[in-house]
Amino acid sequence: MRRLHVILLIFILWPIFIVSQTLNSNAEYIKSKYPSEFENTLKKYALQKWNTDYEMVAYEINQQADALVSIVQTFKSENSSILFNAIRKWSIKGFENQNIQYWNDSLEVVNFKLLHLHCDWDMVQYEYDKQVTAKNAIFK
Repeated sequence: MRRLHVILLIFILWPIFIVSQTLNSNAEYIKSKYPSEFENTLKKYALQKWNTDYEMVAYEINQQADALVSIVQTFKSENSSILFNAIRKWSIKGFENQNIQYWNDSLEVVNFKLLHLHCDWDMVQYEYDKQVTAKNAIFK
């Protein structure tokens, strides 16, 4: 009976393992539309973080891509300073000044140009969402 439970559990969880080993639609979109930026940011940092654990590399890339797409889709210009502060706070070590300079020089609108920045997008999104929610609770 115990063996049957294990087999059923594997059968149920197998699709999760297969999906987690591939890039999701957001990551694939970024990879195809912005290949250089994908290589230099999302993929580079996932590999640095997880080395040869490729399942975790793919997972990390998916998480970062989902967060970045969410930021691009939900951003409102009145929250520019919140996004800027989140980017500054969650910049990859050693890229803080470069990110600030790029923001000041090149970002007129928030779009996939954000890929030039070296950030933990998952944490940027978390920080941005948290601060926007708090701001809206206070001022609306």
